[in-house]
Amino acid sequence: MAVTQPDAAALLGALLASQDDLLLVVQHGEITHASAAVGRLVGGAAATGRDAASLFHETSRAKLSAALAHESAAAWELQVWREGEGEGQEPVKFLVVPAADGSRILLGRAPERDEALRIKEAAITLTTALADIARELATKGAELEAARAGLEELGRQRDEFMSIVSHDLKASLHAIRLQGTLIEHAESPPTTAQRATIAGRLLRNVDRMTSLISDLLDAALVDAGELRIEPQRLSLDEVVAEVVDTVAPIAAEAGVQLRRTTTGAGLVNGDARRLYQVVLNLVENAIRHSPRGAEVLIELAARDACVRCSIEDAGPGIAPEGRAAVFERFRRQGGRAGRAGLGLYIARWIVALHRGSIWVEAGARGGARFVFEIPAPGGAGGAEGAGAR
Repeated sequence: MAVTQPDAAALLGALLASQDDLLLVVQHGEITHASAAVGRLVGGAAATGRDAASLFHETSRAKLSAALAHESAAAWELQVWREGEGEGQEPVKFLVVPAADGSRILLGRAPERDEALRIKEAAITLTTALADIARELATKGAELEAARAGLEELGRQRDEFMSIVSHDLKASLHAIRLQGTLIEHAESPPTTAQRATIAGRLLRNVDRMTSLISDLLDAALVDAGELRIEPQRLSLDEVVAEVVDTVAPIAAEAGVQLRRTTTGAGLVNGDARRLYQVVLNLVENAIRHSPRGAEVLIELAARDACVRCSIEDAGPGIAPEGRAAVFERFRRQGGRAGRAGLGLYIARWIVALHRGSIWVEAGARGGARFVFEIPAPGGAGGAEGAGAR
């Protein structure tokens, strides 16, 4: 059926009113007609009389010139400027048809605006999600690196610990063997004084080995959560007095004086053997880190809520940033951890089992003062943890 002139006018009117069909009529580079869909897409740039090139991105203008100069109908993809929400380039395929009067008719389909926005929002969401994943991976990577470094440090400390244990055991065994060899090859029976000296050396080295093995077993119990106490009413002052009596020969050999002061009996509900272990470790530590001629101060003070025991040496002290570390397993902060780096670690857990606190601070004479508190029977004092203050 032939299309009459009125039919052509009706078709043109329908296309110009369309919200979806892009219709541009361009003559001599200027817009003579533009459909409603073009106005919705590009805004005021589609006004009659405007330069048609202004509707398109500069990267498409050479192609637009070619399309307008082409003498036969052909499809061209051009980048149209979108205005308003989602502003930017929009690729549109146009059928460019030459008209008899020399104008060019550009027919295309308006892109689905909602779909474009949905794609853009999806892209933003995906980009955000990828950024979050990247940040999380970076965080996890840092955590893994920290864990790896921690494991390496633990391995280093364990190797050092095994070296120290081996050295201490071998040293004690060597000393025992040496005394046995002296007895075996003696040309005459030893005198009473010689027997006392040899026996003292043998007993001291046996005690060192026994103490080291005990520390190893106690550390294993702590790690397994099996370290236990058997509390009963006792005087902490009596425990301290027993420790002082035990270490007196060690202090004399090191040229260190022990001075003990007591305020009250220091009654607590505690395990006498375990508290003896704590005090012994702290006093031996103080002796080891005090120069000859120095004095180790041992103070016990009973209060309403708790009993406090402090042991102060005359050594170089411990820097504030290193004080918490002395209670960690295998740590030998300036040698402070005692035998194999386990003494203070075990002491911290024993005090914790008594619902007490232990910490190290600067002493009045510049050395280190180790302090622990145990709640008095019926008192409200004593912290639940055993962290350093």
